[in-house]
Amino acid sequence: MKKTFLAMGLLALCSVSFVSCGGGNGSKTQDASETVADDKGVLADLVDVYVDMAKLELDLEEKYAKNDISGDGFQKYQAKLQEYEKKAKELGATYEGKPIKFESSEGLGITFADGMIAKVNAGRALQVNFRAKPSAEVNPVYAYFLDANNNLVLKTVGNYRKSDGTVDVTLRMAVKGMRKTTSVESWKKIATITKIMVVTKDEYNAGVVPAAANGATKKVEAQSASKFVMTDKGVDKITLGADINKLPKSVEGLYDKVVVKSEYNAMEDETTTTATFTLKGKEVMTAMADEANKVCYVTVQAPGVGVKIGNATFEVGVPVKDVLKASGVKKDDTYAAVYGKVQFEADVNNKVCNISVGSAW
Repeated sequence: MKKTFLAMGLLALCSVSFVSCGGGNGSKTQDASETVADDKGVLADLVDVYVDMAKLELDLEEKYAKNDISGDGFQKYQAKLQEYEKKAKELGATYEGKPIKFESSEGLGITFADGMIAKVNAGRALQVNFRAKPSAEVNPVYAYFLDANNNLVLKTVGNYRKSDGTVDVTLRMAVKGMRKTTSVESWKKIATITKIMVVTKDEYNAGVVPAAANGATKKVEAQSASKFVMTDKGVDKITLGADINKLPKSVEGLYDKVVVKSEYNAMEDETTTTATFTLKGKEVMTAMADEANKVCYVTVQAPGVGVKIGNATFEVGVPVKDVLKASGVKKDDTYAAVYGKVQFEADVNNKVCNISVGSAW
């Protein structure tokens, strides 16, 4: 029932990915080389040095390909490379402590303060650590590097530092990596970065730039904005005992499409009928029917449907530890948390990934 174009020259341990297609908020992302940002990127001057390094390496590769390199020519290459390395290290040190804007997607719904460049290691490889203080713990950190026009330059996964309550997002690039010199164009993309947006996992996987949050922080431990409520009977008109073939075709704000499907399981010698509910193309809820086509199990897989416990409302995405603090909630061997007949399941980050009622067996 539970239902990147890799940048050339990235270090093997790097998880940063370049993005090469699309547009602005809520649409496919656009190649930064096609849309030049209005403002200078936060690393522009430092990246200029790496552009020179890349050109030097590419020139050497071309000479090797033509068998047109002498001992003297190679020594000049080494001297120039050392000059660029020294310049990069000196310039990189001046970047530490400089500010950079962090923002959250509307879907994530948190705020950030004190965004800055925390550490720069510059040489033949460049590593830059960016940090900021979030209004709520978020881990892992799905991060987008954006230019001034909100075009997605590249993306990476960072982490939350419990030691100081900050998020850490790291950019790593090498002059030479994967046996090939990083292209000049790739470095020029890095030069356009002006800010970092932290997004949800779904947004990150989709590779789109969503709308930014309006500055209001979601209080996941006591949400009350859920329009729909799950009880021990189900959600709205999707209730236990209802005829699965007669469910409403849509419920405004809950789902706009329902697909009922029956499948025969030869191993179990039985037919299983399920209803899948979607909202704007995203699966939000599932229901299963018994042999009489009566709904026997309902599960919610997306935010928007909450379980009221006392004065608080809990939905998909909240930390399980917050649910367990609520009065009357228990933990058992099967589910992360149980409240009456409502069951909460957790993902690998110990956040609620679905909420169900009834039995699928």
